[in-house]
Amino acid sequence: TGKEQRITITASSGLAKDEVERLVKEAEAHAEEDARKREQIEARNIADTSAYQAEKTLQEFGEQIDADLKSEVEARIADVRSVLAQEDADAPSLQAATQALSAAVQKIGEAVYARQQAEAASASGPDDAPPSDEGPGDAGDDDTIEGEYREV
Repeated sequence: TGKEQRITITASSGLAKDEVERLVKEAEAHAEEDARKREQIEARNIADTSAYQAEKTLQEFGEQIDADLKSEVEARIADVRSVLAQEDADAPSLQAATQALSAAVQKIGEAVYARQQAEAASASGPDDAPPSDEGPGDAGDDDTIEGEYREV
C-alpha cells in the first residue's frame, strides 16, 4: 500500500546538562548528611526492635527471674523508649541505650538457663545409676537382635 506507520517517543521534560551537573553536585554535597541520617534511622529501628523483643522476653520469662533483674530490664526498656521519644536523638545515644538493654536481656537468658540446669540436676537426683561404659554397638545383657532391612 505504500503507507508507513511510525511512532516516535521523545522526552517532554529532558534536563539540560547544566541542570544534571547541578543536581549531581547537590547530591555529593549532601552525601555526608544523608549518611548520618541513614545511620540515625537504622539505629532508631534497631532500638525500637530491641525494646519490643525485650518486652516480649520479659512477658515470657518474667515469672522465672528475680524481681531485681526484672526491674533492671524494665528500666533499660524505659531508657530506650525515652531516647526514642526524642526527635533529635543521635545514633550514638540510641546505640548506647540499645547495648545496655541487650546486656540486661542477656542476663535474663543466663538466669533462665541456670534455673533450667538446676531443675534438671535436681530432677535427675543421686539415685540414678551411673552411665554404663557400653557404646552404642556393644552387646549388653539384653536380648537385642540386630538385623538389616531393605526397602522394596
